Amino acid sequence: MIAAARALWDTWPDQIPAPGSLPPGSRLSASFAPNPLFGGRDAALAEAAAGLKRGDGMVISPGPLLTGCGGIGKTQLAIELAYRYGQFFAGGVFWLSCDSPEALPAEIASCGAGLDLAPNYAALPLDQQLAQVASRWQDGRPCLVVFDNCEDPGLFRQWRPRHGDVRVIVTSRRRDWPLDLGFAALPLDHLARVDSIALLRRFRPVLTEAEADSIADVLGDLPLALHLAGSYLRRYQTPAAAYCAALERADPLAHHSLKVGEPTPTGHDVDVARTFAVSLDRLDPADPVNALARAILTHASWCAPGEPVPLWLLARALDRDEAGAEEWGEALARLDDAGLIERGEDTLRLHRLIAAFARPLSADTVADRIETAAASVAFQQNKIGLPGPLLAWQVHLRHLADQADRRQSLSAAPLLNNLGVHLRQISDLSGARGASERALRIAEAVYGLNHPHVAACINNLGSVLQDLCDLSGARAAFERALRIDEAFYGPKHPEVARDVNNLGSVLQDLGDLLEARAAYERALQISESVYGLDHPQVAACINNIGACSWGLGDLSGAQAAFERALRLDEAAYGPDHPKVAIRVNNLGGALRRQGDLSGARLAYERALRIDEAIYGLDHPRVATDVNNLGEVLRAQGELLGARAAFERALRIDEAVYGPDHPEVARDVNNLGSVLQDLGDLLEARAAFERALAICIRFLPPDHPHLRIVKSNLAALGLAGQHRED
Repeated sequence: MIAAARALWDTWPDQIPAPGSLPPGSRLSASFAPNPLFGGRDAALAEAAAGLKRGDGMVISPGPLLTGCGGIGKTQLAIELAYRYGQFFAGGVFWLSCDSPEALPAEIASCGAGLDLAPNYAALPLDQQLAQVASRWQDGRPCLVVFDNCEDPGLFRQWRPRHGDVRVIVTSRRRDWPLDLGFAALPLDHLARVDSIALLRRFRPVLTEAEADSIADVLGDLPLALHLAGSYLRRYQTPAAAYCAALERADPLAHHSLKVGEPTPTGHDVDVARTFAVSLDRLDPADPVNALARAILTHASWCAPGEPVPLWLLARALDRDEAGAEEWGEALARLDDAGLIERGEDTLRLHRLIAAFARPLSADTVADRIETAAASVAFQQNKIGLPGPLLAWQVHLRHLADQADRRQSLSAAPLLNNLGVHLRQISDLSGARGASERALRIAEAVYGLNHPHVAACINNLGSVLQDLCDLSGARAAFERALRIDEAFYGPKHPEVARDVNNLGSVLQDLGDLLEARAAYERALQISESVYGLDHPQVAACINNIGACSWGLGDLSGAQAAFERALRLDEAAYGPDHPKVAIRVNNLGGALRRQGDLSGARLAYERALRIDEAIYGLDHPRVATDVNNLGEVLRAQGELLGARAAFERALRIDEAVYGPDHPEVARDVNNLGSVLQDLGDLLEARAAFERALAICIRFLPPDHPHLRIVKSNLAALGLAGQHRED
């Protein structure tokens, strides 16, 4: 008999088999049948089956541990494993529910009812029944035992089969199990979107893919929620758009479809929120660590659902300086054990429906704290000037800003304002404009028209308008901000220096270099009096004065200004900061104009290395570096290299600004110059004419850039006549 059982084991297939009948004597609830709607879990089935197969010849091979939040499909997968692979366990398949730990001994004893044990088995005392089952499980025939909903490793350790050729599956919300138990953990995630769509359309075939996709998105692809939603749509034939809108209007877990529905194939509770409450109830708030765990959960629930939340952000909101402390780590472990979070190295992630479940458990003060913390950190990171750190959690900044706007929170304006600054840094100019305009509207409504917070929003919007080449709009914004801050702070405040400096920059773009220089010099005077002579803010003013000196023909003065600004910023930021790249770039320009081509080339190459490392390969600052390097290459006679540089700069700027922007005109004009050098006069003329059309559209008639393009086009006409003669 044992040999026959082993021979059956040896027929284990390489491919996933169809569901089959269970061996005689098996114990599996009659309500647990193969699910005709089961799908999307082939990879998990194969991995779990491999875990069962591994360890042939060992005393015990526990096999896979199926973990995940409530409703993720752990029990369903175990049922499918039992029906698809149970046929290869000649000793039988035995299902043990661990929902009630004190009832587990009786569950094990019930496994003997269908086995060929003692004739008077049913009349035996419990301990003798347990001994009979244990003896049967250790007789050498392969058996499969499922511990369903086992959350306590101690309970499993107490009642696990200890001898015989037994394979074990455990389903649990807990992910972290002792290593000595030998489990091959198999964390289950939500369904892939394509499988969620397929499941919904099996319930309601008239759903379009787009409709099913929208519903699956709201439900976070959670199998239990999808089953209940599909049953609801099939029963009531509710239009998909109306159903989806109803879910999005309020808490989706409060919708009838996710609270009372058709029975599930696993007999699972059809109230999704109650499924999550089972996990939360394990965290008694009377315990300080559990109270902290609940606080972490509720604060995280306000962040973008389904996205990794940085632990430092939660620690900041909870005013905990030492996020790595033992109590903090234990609180996270308990949330993980309860299946309420998915823990990463420095993050945690909530399923969107768990977030929806946890959010109403918190007071408004929780939302206020996480929003305030996010706004504060965003401001600090924007001030440093490196977009990478904020980019890593930008999704949460966006979500919190939108949420604060809906809640009419005082944090809405600073969140949106800082989002706009960040988006401008990464050259999402349309996004930056939208965020900045929203921030300004909210700030005006909250603080009135003449408050410094309003001036800050106006300033940031003005910078975006300047980047978009709405120079009149930018000038008006900076002038308004200046009026507000002068009235509030007086004429010699740092905020006034900021406004004056920004106004100088737009005057420079408009070609009014004398007025721009006067503005920069006023900003410098204020900054030096407030910060001293060696502050980065002073460096910015000096740099801008150098740019005006350059435009006015004072190249040596410009070089001296750029060199001083560079020294200050290198001392403040180190050698590889984007502000340093700006100073190096400007210094390269002064060197190039004075004939030091090798010095200019080294400067431009250094600026390019810094900006590519910070912003990536397709940022406008990189385009500026590449364009400037192209000018040096052209002056050094490397015409093909120059052409490649100008073409790369043009591709970047067209992608960011569109086809009609002064930065694009600069690139096109320079490309025309090198095409002229290469003898391609027709293409050169087309480039100059395109650059001229852009400049006429955006720049004043006496702007120096416009004069340069006109001069190039006129010179090309003379060159063409000479060649024709």
